[in-house]
Amino acid sequence: MKSATAPASYRFAHDHFQLPSGFPLGDCHGLAVDRRDHVFVLQQNGDDQHPALLEFDPQGRFVRGWGNRFARGAHGLGYDRRGDQEFLYVVDYELATVVKCTLDGKELLELKKPVHAAYPNGANYKPTDVAIAPNGDIYVTDGYGQSLIHRYTAAGEHVQTIGWKGNGPGQFDCPHGICIDNRGAEPVLLVADRANVRVQVLSLSGAHKQTIISRGLRYPCTVRVHGDVTIIPDLFGAVLVWDKDYNHVATLGAHPDMRPGQWPSHVAGYPNVPREDRIDGRFISPHGIARDSKGNIFVGEWLRDGGRLTRLSPA
Repeated sequence: MKSATAPASYRFAHDHFQLPSGFPLGDCHGLAVDRRDHVFVLQQNGDDQHPALLEFDPQGRFVRGWGNRFARGAHGLGYDRRGDQEFLYVVDYELATVVKCTLDGKELLELKKPVHAAYPNGANYKPTDVAIAPNGDIYVTDGYGQSLIHRYTAAGEHVQTIGWKGNGPGQFDCPHGICIDNRGAEPVLLVADRANVRVQVLSLSGAHKQTIISRGLRYPCTVRVHGDVTIIPDLFGAVLVWDKDYNHVATLGAHPDMRPGQWPSHVAGYPNVPREDRIDGRFISPHGIARDSKGNIFVGEWLRDGGRLTRLSPA
């Protein structure tokens, strides 16, 4: 199916990814793509007898899975390349941790909970996403906890807390997702400030630079950048495409019955829309996103009867 709202059409494939028979696919969250165009998906099925991290080749064939211990709280997924080495960062809000791993699941580093007055006795910390700066610093959003952003060194030392809960510049209400934008003269942080329905641009030191509102935003879950393209999965049934200057270019797969500002949506049963009522080429609850070298966009959704993975291919 082609998107009618994109300047360049996309074909939707809701069945691109092939799981082994009998494998339960849970709520789909963070996605990442490596240099081979392999797609990595974090899924939550609540069963630690099954892996939380799933790897697929470019044809959508299942390669392997790992990370069983993240099955209950798997959420954000960060990707970082250092020379010929590639790493994944798994964010788990139930375990309240961020873990650096090799692509095949070897754990290399686990970030300690930040020591901060907002976390008495280490409680109330529920990280949701992660981004890695060019110098190796690691930025973690506490989207489900205290609405703060934490910066760690590449070695895992906590060195800074950014922002506080609120709706002013540099304040956040569920900073759900984050990425590094290296396309300008200096790299910046893009923060999906979800409950405030905006994206904030910060310097790597945490200084507020810009607030982006409207431009198609309904309830942004995260932000990812690829070349001149900026993509945002929006929980209210759409994927947004911006250009490198954050101008709204297109809205992909917008569900015709979703209304901004309502969650759960007024759509009956959302996000429990039964399979027979789902519309091909329309999203329900986009939560994670990634893009490969060929321009394919991959979207993960969480649905109460299991997650959904969709590939959008340039037509």
